[in-house]
Amino acid sequence: MNRRHRRALKKQTSSPAQQKMAEQVAKFGKLPEKCCACEKEFDKKDRSMIESWSVVVKQEVVRLFCPQCINKAKEAIDGSHTNIK
Repeated sequence: MNRRHRRALKKQTSSPAQQKMAEQVAKFGKLPEKCCACEKEFDKKDRSMIESWSVVVKQEVVRLFCPQCINKAKEAIDGSHTNIK
């Protein structure tokens, strides 16, 4: 088997991890332009926003949350778990 055949075979048999990553990258195109909770604008070119905002993907739905809204959600979740006995 020569190098050309090996490369073709390698392309055909991509790993599941690579396929999953490709699916996640494709979902990035569905990213909203504002926070899903407070509708604050999101700038895809602002590095600080990219690093601080949170993306939540559940099935095919992509949601975007600003740091304040995601912290409120985490506090609400943590608070509800401590009240359950």
